[in-house]
Amino acid sequence: MTAFFCKGKLLRVADCSVENDKKAGFEQVQRNIWNKGMTPGMLSGAIGKGQSGRYLAASLWDNEYSHQRYVDKELAALIREAGVIELHPKWAVI
Repeated sequence: MTAFFCKGKLLRVADCSVENDKKAGFEQVQRNIWNKGMTPGMLSGAIGKGQSGRYLAASLWDNEYSHQRYVDKELAALIREAGVIELHPKWAVI
């Protein structure tokens, strides 16, 4: 991700809380569903694993328009495919 950092205009970070017995499934979904969901305009992505079932998922975008297009056209299908139980869709663009 650092190789693309200077090229990006928008960094999206999702704070994910995962129950202990679902960590392996969450990590598999990250590899098999979210990674394949990379779309034009998304420059890079990374996930960091913390303690107590916390993960940070970051994606770097070339601009706000590309990210919004992803949210409007692709995100809902990926959420369904991933089986996300609860999502708090609070976006803060800085």
